[in-house]
Amino acid sequence: MIIFNKYRITNISRFKRFVFMSVLFISIIIFASSLTLNAYSKNIPQFKYINVKEGDTLWSLASTYMDDIEIREAIYEISRHNNILNSSIYPGDVIAIPIK
Repeated sequence: MIIFNKYRITNISRFKRFVFMSVLFISIIIFASSLTLNAYSKNIPQFKYINVKEGDTLWSLASTYMDDIEIREAIYEISRHNNILNSSIYPGDVIAIPIK
């Protein structure tokens, strides 16, 4: 018989089963929470920051840095992320190019 302060353990196999199930339950909760944290961290957008030079246009930046998607979609993405309402960019501006 094991005595913990005020409590007496009369059935040792039942106590072992309780401890095992408690550890198993806590492990499952920790494992499940780590899976959900990893899933959300992969969706964080990443950007490459470009200083606009004389003669740069959204078209030239999109064709240089985002060649994996269609050019009009790339221009739209760049405009949306940088809050560019018309296609005016000026030398010295810093443009965030989304990286996929």
